[in-house]
Formats: sequence, C-alpha cells, structure tokens
Amino acid sequence: MKALPNSAQTDATTIFVSKNGETKPIPPEQNGSAILDILDLSVAGTESSLSFEYNRKTFYTVTFLQGNYTIEFDERNISVSGNTLMFTSAKIPFGIQAQNGMYAGISCLFKEEFVTKTNSGYRLLEFPIYKPGRQNIYSLTDHQTKSFTGIFAKMFDEKHAGGAYKEHLQRTYLLELIFNAQKLDPVSSYVKSNNTAEEIACAFIRLLESQFPIESAQDILRLTSAKDFADELALHPNYLNRQVKLSKARTVTEIIAARIIQEAKILLKLTNWNIVEISTSLGFEQPSHFNLFFKKHVAVSPTDYRKTIK
Repeated sequence: MKALPNSAQTDATTIFVSKNGETKPIPPEQNGSAILDILDLSVAGTESSLSFEYNRKTFYTVTFLQGNYTIEFDERNISVSGNTLMFTSAKIPFGIQAQNGMYAGISCLFKEEFVTKTNSGYRLLEFPIYKPGRQNIYSLTDHQTKSFTGIFAKMFDEKHAGGAYKEHLQRTYLLELIFNAQKLDPVSSYVKSNNTAEEIACAFIRLLESQFPIESAQDILRLTSAKDFADELALHPNYLNRQVKLSKARTVTEIIAARIIQEAKILLKLTNWNIVEISTSLGFEQPSHFNLFFKKHVAVSPTDYRKTIK
C-alpha cells in the first residue's frame, strides 16, 4: 500500500486529510446516496472515487490498521501498534494519527440502514461492538490478521465489481467481520468504561441528541423512555437515572421531556406539519397523548402555541 498523507480524521461532518501541514476536507462524492464505501487508507484523499462526505451521525466504521497510531476520541487518546481492528459508532467523532506519518490499512464505512432486520435479520445496534458510548479496539495476532484482511479484501474487490448481488455480498462480508470480531478476547478490547456519573450522563445526552433534529415527518423518535436509553447503553434503568441525576441534577425522564418539548416547539414554529404528524414523529402513539404532554410542560395546547407564534 502507498503512504497516506500526514493525517486523516473525522469531525462532525467530513473526513479531513492533511498534506504538507495543510488540513482540508475531502469533497463529497457526486453520488451522495452511497450507504457503504471501502477506503484504502494508504490512498484515501488522493482518489476521487474514495471521497464523499462522512457525517458522524450517519456513518459507522470497521477499520484495520497496520503500524503505530494514536486514535483520538472526544475524551481520550489511545495508542495502538501492530495489527489493529477498530469499530466506531456514528455517535462519536474520532481521529486517526499515524505516529510516523505513514498509513496502511483499510476501512469500511456504512450507514445504519445498511444492516437492518429487513435486509439481514439483525439490527446494527444489537451488536455489542456498536453499542453507543463504546469504542472497541482489538490487537490482532498474525492468524487473526490473515482472517480479517481476507474479508476486507473480498469487500474491496466487490466495490469495483458489478452485478445484481453486489450489495448483498458486501453486507454478508460486513456481518462476517462483525461476527468474527465478537469472538475476539475482550481483554484486547479498549472499551471505554462508563464508571462515573459524568461519563454515563454524557453518553446518555450524546445518544439523546443523536436523534435530532427531526427533518422529515416520516422520522420517528426511537428512544423516548429511560428504559429505551438504558437498554441501548447496557445499563439498568435505575442505575442510569441515578448517575444522570447525580451529574445533571435532573432525572433521565425530565431531560428527555425537555428535549422533546424543545423539538416540538421548533416543529410547530418552522414547519407546516399537522399536529398528528408532529406527535407521531416525536414518538407519541396518539395525538391526544402529545396534547396532554405539551400542555403539561408549556401550559397551552400545541394548536394554541402555534397560533401565538404565527
């Protein structure tokens, strides 16, 4: 593999590549509908076919690295060496810095809808390695490296192939990576441990905010209760609530309600969606439930609120 430029990292919107000390975003690919791509990290940023926008709220990754790197997450840095396999969630921005400026490896980037119950029988967030608030990094043996790089090679070859079953094959290979990774010794996984109130509260807030803004009347909030968030974070609801209240002086339910009210006000003010559409998108089964909820927190009904801001 050729040498990648001095650094490659993701922020809230775009992968950045630095050449000769100059950092610039990779321009989006013309086909913005792509839901999976495979990058050869040694040439990423130099081939236009490998360049498209990577939104951290959209893309998940599986990355294989060879060499010495510093992996930068929002709250800590991790140094790795040798052969490394990394899984990152779309909820957390990250950066990869080669300690000697030389990059070697391959990365698969994909949207959540690439793996669904409908097209694969699995939900992506059912896999432990993609639970929000976790960053899993594995140090591979030579035997494990040969196995994983073989799967990546098949995915990369399929990228340049045609045929009606291309997407199905790539999904199969991605699941093969995930299933095999979950058999790795957890001792070799650098998993961020949510062992303080502040860390748990931040993971909860990050997960909550990842659902917003609501941009379409067809979007429906998936996580609306303390139990929903506790399940996603692999915590008991009482423990989650206790730690969040300790950190934020408010309960999980209170924070969720405040964020839903904030979004409801925005939708009532800035869209022409009817009350049924807004209540459905905010996760309410019945418009009457939304009306009661909104009036409880705002003191007026959604309809009357909308009248006051017109």
